[in-house]
Formats: sequence, structure tokens, C-alpha cells
Amino acid sequence: MKRNGFTLVEVLVAIALLSIFGVLIVTIFTRTLRGGNKTQIITAIKQNGQSVLEIMDKTIRNADNVVCLSNDSKTLVVVKDGLYTRYRFTDPRPSSNPTVNGFIEQDNPVKGTDPSTGREYADPAFVNKVCFANDPMDQSTLTLLTNTQAQSGVSVENGSFTKDPSAGYKDQVTIKFDLKPGVQAPQAVAGQIDSVHFQTTIQLR
Repeated sequence: MKRNGFTLVEVLVAIALLSIFGVLIVTIFTRTLRGGNKTQIITAIKQNGQSVLEIMDKTIRNADNVVCLSNDSKTLVVVKDGLYTRYRFTDPRPSSNPTVNGFIEQDNPVKGTDPSTGREYADPAFVNKVCFANDPMDQSTLTLLTNTQAQSGVSVENGSFTKDPSAGYKDQVTIKFDLKPGVQAPQAVAGQIDSVHFQTTIQLR
């Protein structure tokens, strides 16, 4: 007599095999995605860091002089032919669930009017103003130099500027900062990536 269908044992064995294959496929797929995400994040960190250094190097090297550094060493102002350029490091906000990356920004502050006198800022007053750590950046000329996307971008930490006035030579500026994955990057991936340290020393021409 011809038998039709499968026995219960055969069905259970087939289900078990399909389950094993399913788990293997999902595991491989997940690892591939994580590997791809990790590679993308590392690439973004390197690209952002090198881009920032190249932009700063060009501007600072060709500047007439360093105008000032802020007391917290996070703001640098240089001037070229009367045009001021300001750079500022902003660390991520301390929080158990931060939503904003640390970042680097650039603007071109202009003298404008001193509200206390109604006249254009005098040079010393203007320098004190733009070098003050809490002086707002000029929104009309503001440029963010790093990707601030909380998930796919990068977060800046430990940024600082130092100036070394060497005898007989123009000023040297040393730039240091660390870049990490965005503050809301998937922890499974971000936890495997160490911060990358960037540093360069630039001498004005």
C-alpha cells in the first residue's frame, strides 16, 4: 500500500533543520550589517578629522596673525587682510542620554556696533568680545565643520588650541581633538570603535 504525506518525525526534523538554517542566515546577515556599519563609521571619522585639519591648516597658515585664544583654549581667532576667522570646539552636552554631538564650528565675526557706546567696536573691545568663550557665533557666516548627525555623524571631544610664540618666528598653533561615533550610533557597533585622536601644529607664514 502506497504511503502519502510525511510522518510527524519527518516534519519535526524538517522544522529543526529550517530553524538552524534560519538562525545561521540571520547571524551572518547581522554580522555583515554590523561590519558594514562599523566600516562606515570609521570612514566617516577619518574623513571628518582630515577635512577639519585641512580647512584649519589653510586658513591659519595663511593668516596675518593669531588674534587670540579663549581662556578655555576652545576658541581660536585669526585675521587675514582684516577678515577675522574664528574656530570653536563644543563638547557633547553631559547627559545620561545625549542627543547632540560635540562639534567644530567656524564663523567670520565682524565688528558691528558696541551696544554700550552705540559706536563701532574699538579693536581691543572687539578682540575681547570675540575671544570670550560664551560670545555667540555669527549665524550669518556660521559653518559646521563636522557631521553633527546624532546617529550617522561624529562627535568631537577634548578639542583644544594652544599657541607657541617662537622667538624670531611667527606663531605656531597646535590643534588637538578626538572624534568618536555619533552619540546615538548603535551601541553594538559604536562600542567596538575607539576614539581617534587628531593633532597638528601649524606655523603662520
